[in-house]
Amino acid sequence: MPPAEASTSTPNPAQVPPSIWLQQRQLMVSAATEFLGLSGDSFYRKKLVWKSRFAATFGLCLESAVDVWTIIAKKVLADGLRKVHFLWCLVYLKEYPTERSAAGRFKTSESNWSDKVHRMLRVFSEMDEIHFEDRFENWHCKAPSCYVDGIDVLIQEVVRSSKAFTATSLNTQATVPCGLFNDLAMVKRSLLPRLGVGEKVAADEGYVGVPGKIMTRLKGDTEAIIKHNRNLSILQSRHETMNGKLKDFGILFQMFRGNREEHYLVFQAVAQITQVKMRREPAYSILDRLYF
Repeated sequence: MPPAEASTSTPNPAQVPPSIWLQQRQLMVSAATEFLGLSGDSFYRKKLVWKSRFAATFGLCLESAVDVWTIIAKKVLADGLRKVHFLWCLVYLKEYPTERSAAGRFKTSESNWSDKVHRMLRVFSEMDEIHFEDRFENWHCKAPSCYVDGIDVLIQEVVRSSKAFTATSLNTQATVPCGLFNDLAMVKRSLLPRLGVGEKVAADEGYVGVPGKIMTRLKGDTEAIIKHNRNLSILQSRHETMNGKLKDFGILFQMFRGNREEHYLVFQAVAQITQVKMRREPAYSILDRLYF
């Protein structure tokens, strides 16, 4: 996936000099050794083991972790945090351990674990890597411009479940956390007002009701309708693989023990990290599969 545009305050990893990036990778390896049970010296001898264990522990590959770090390093350090806290937070998002188990595992106090992880979580959530306008990169069709769907998430409150809304274009993923609304209401509230003139989004049958803005499957057997429905099925299948990338972070698919406001930060953090992650692990192309 092409890198998103960088702001003046957050450097794009693609713009980091290779020598600096390699230096940061070595520092990341050194910081991760205590988490992985591997020595830093073994990195070059056991690269496959290192990469596999790193992704299984932190939810993203080593290279993507370095990319994320280069984006937020200045802010992390300015906030009095360190790379170990960066890794703590990735473990939190990947595994969602209790404070007690995490404190024992990482030999710290529960209060220190909680403080560092939640401060780090806010830094992740404030990244600016998702840009709605990027939905037109390598894709110039307005109808549809992207595919939309919902993800159910569990929150331990009086209202037991919530939903997060995602929209994917051909090579970007944008996310808009929402509240107590059904799928169609969420789209009407958060996405449709942002569409341009003549622009439509594609979705499944749960979003029927706004034909001028939302394309869903049609009934009929004409050639045009068959092509239309096949294209939507292809878009939906790809979107599901995009949502699957969010599942690399188990916190979204376990009962969340905090409140909705805290979950908002969690979802934002996972979405921002996933966007960076997609630069090295892009979704498959569907351009040669669509019917025109």
